[in-house]
Amino acid sequence: MTRAREFDEEASVEGAMRLFWQKGFDAAPLPELLDAMQLSRGSFYNAFGAKKSVLIEAIQRYMDGGMDGVLLPLFRPEAGRKEIEQAFARMVAHTAGPKGRHGCLVNNCMTEVADRDPLLRRALVVARARVEDGFARAVERGQADGTIARRDDPRSIGRFLMNNFSGLNVASKGRPGRVVLADIARVTLKILD
Repeated sequence: MTRAREFDEEASVEGAMRLFWQKGFDAAPLPELLDAMQLSRGSFYNAFGAKKSVLIEAIQRYMDGGMDGVLLPLFRPEAGRKEIEQAFARMVAHTAGPKGRHGCLVNNCMTEVADRDPLLRRALVVARARVEDGFARAVERGQADGTIARRDDPRSIGRFLMNNFSGLNVASKGRPGRVVLADIARVTLKILD
């Protein structure tokens, strides 16, 4: 008979997500990960089996939270141009703030682990596709209501927006300042006109 879990799995994954986001996958040693998750080694292995399994769950949690709330407007069912603009404004505020120095958990993992593990790569590709899909759907709605130009198809624009949105996180690691990040967002959003 198996014992019931005696810990809060959501809180444990949240702790792992924060640690991976701050330090990266490789730079988060197991003892530090166990501490962040508030788990014993046995509970960790019984619940998750491996460090990469925790990372996959952490990526899912990160995306479910809309990248720490940044993408929540874009994930609304009725999202259009206004929500695209809100997502970029939130990204500028986020990247210019104290958490901005950590970049994006998905971007960080894409450059750190995606090329060496197919399961992690798949989780990261799914996360990026979710953002691209959100942008593409919002563009489609905006084109339908006339707030976004119809020069390109929604998928192409969504892909462009996702790439530049992601790039803001990368740029923020160099700490260029809010004015520079806002300028990048402003020029990016001209694609909608």
